[in-house]
Amino acid sequence: MIQYPPALSPVLARVQDCLARRDVNGAEQAIASLARFGLSGHCDVLGAMGAIRLHQGRLAEAAALLAQSRELAPDNPALALNLGRALAGLGRTAEAEAAIREALQLQHGWAEALFELGQLLHHSGRLTEAEAQFRAVLRKMPGLVHARLALGAVMTDQGRPADAQTVLSRALEETSDPGLKVQINLQLAAALLRLRKDADALAAADNARALEPGSPRAALRRGEALQNLGQHGEALAIYRDLLVRAPDDPGLHHDYNALLYRLGRDEEFLGSYDRAPASRPLLLGKAHFLSLAGRHLEAHDIYATLLTRDAGDVVAALGAARALAQMKRPAEAGAALDILLKRPDIPTGAFAQAGEAALLAGAPQKAVRLCEEGLARAPRNGDCLAILSTAWRMLEDERGETLCGYDTLVRAFDLEPPEGFAGMDDFNAELNAALVRLHPETREFLGQSLRGGTQTPGNLFGAGMELVEKLKARIDGAVTRYIAELGEDAAHPFLSRRAAGFHYAGSWSSRLKDCGFHVNHIHPMGWISSCYYVAVPPVVADDNGARQGWIKFGEPHLDVALKNPVRRAIRPAPGRLVLFPSYLWHGTIPFHDAAARTTIAFDVVPSA
Repeated sequence: MIQYPPALSPVLARVQDCLARRDVNGAEQAIASLARFGLSGHCDVLGAMGAIRLHQGRLAEAAALLAQSRELAPDNPALALNLGRALAGLGRTAEAEAAIREALQLQHGWAEALFELGQLLHHSGRLTEAEAQFRAVLRKMPGLVHARLALGAVMTDQGRPADAQTVLSRALEETSDPGLKVQINLQLAAALLRLRKDADALAAADNARALEPGSPRAALRRGEALQNLGQHGEALAIYRDLLVRAPDDPGLHHDYNALLYRLGRDEEFLGSYDRAPASRPLLLGKAHFLSLAGRHLEAHDIYATLLTRDAGDVVAALGAARALAQMKRPAEAGAALDILLKRPDIPTGAFAQAGEAALLAGAPQKAVRLCEEGLARAPRNGDCLAILSTAWRMLEDERGETLCGYDTLVRAFDLEPPEGFAGMDDFNAELNAALVRLHPETREFLGQSLRGGTQTPGNLFGAGMELVEKLKARIDGAVTRYIAELGEDAAHPFLSRRAAGFHYAGSWSSRLKDCGFHVNHIHPMGWISSCYYVAVPPVVADDNGARQGWIKFGEPHLDVALKNPVRRAIRPAPGRLVLFPSYLWHGTIPFHDAAARTTIAFDVVPSA
């Protein structure tokens, strides 16, 4: 029987103590003292080394050491938990979840493992399961503020910012730890921003900044709140300061230049990229903005530069092909995409992009083939479905009508007044006044479908607006009826997703002004999309054949030869809700009227 020296236990205890104090160097020095005893293969030493590597962020080494240790001690829950943490950091989510669940089997109800499982589920987007884990932790340890913070973060992401505010406010009361207070205040600010309590959000961010002066996270929260409050100069100053400290941060450049564009500061727009290191992420960021702004030649030049650095850069190659298509060079774009599609790592969206280039080149048959290849990979890909529908219409193939269902799947519902209101006119007048206060006093975000108007940031549903929630109750009923009355067809990409349960994947308000409109677009991440009309200009009601301000379906954003491109149009009216498949091309016919056109839109996806 092997006898291990008595020095092992106190050394391992010292390692644990050092790691608890985040003294990684001390832990490594302690474990190094065992070298002369030849204990490198002992399961506890392997586990301790794995824990040290985990704290150092050397995740691959940590996972290897912890896996080796687990083979020697499979009943040790701490080893299983640490292995799960390392695997999670490596993005090996399924393996990480299995390891953490094994830890819970070995030590049932272990709060630390429940917390880690909740974090993993949250990061995986499994929000309901994550909430259950954090609630389980709080039942066992009601005073664990970290769990209350994590629960508040999940609730915010679930679209329940009011509940998150309650949970996070309690968490603030339960801790005196300055570092934890910073995290809670920042998460509270995020929830308050969702509720559009912008002044309160700014105060929470200021509290975080007071506890951690110079905190970039607090500065970003302040910048978002200041934008909502219309204090754009202060928001710009924050971004400039952050860019001095982190000139290579792509997210900062994006947010700064997005605000410059909305403010019409065209002479400053994109200048920050030119003052920064010419790194790949920053060049891609600038090229993306240039593409959205219609400056396709400049975007192509950047993508070409990146391809001289790395000819295998898929993102740059796809960007270059997109720019070529936009510059009316679809044959060149198609040739480049034909080569790219042979790569095993090509994203499904590239098939839709290649199909679009084929349509622009006058080759709808090729577009059909490409989109069908993409749909074989991802049967619900909205981009492929939209391009396929256009190709079939160009070929006068009746499958285009079956796919889109312009006469059956596009439906209008005139909603009943919510409780407490005698008529929709009174309700919509109050709702319109409330929504106007949420709309920014800038031009649209670059990349949005509207032109000559504004769109509210964040999600409207669940943001704590009483009138919106009253309307949502009526919308719930209409969506439920729409789904219930859909036909059943397992082979149809829209009807095959029919399910009784659903949830909202996004919700917002749009406000178009005189001459405003929405360009033709789709919603690739949705199943059912929508438009509810809160207020419409008088000219929209005029039945003079111009159909100003009407919503139109079937006309793609591509310059292709279609007979009667607008397949259907519906006249807006206050209180009217239009529902349709998310992959249908839709847009708005421009209108000329001093009055604004205010709508609420949302996307629906089936519940799992």
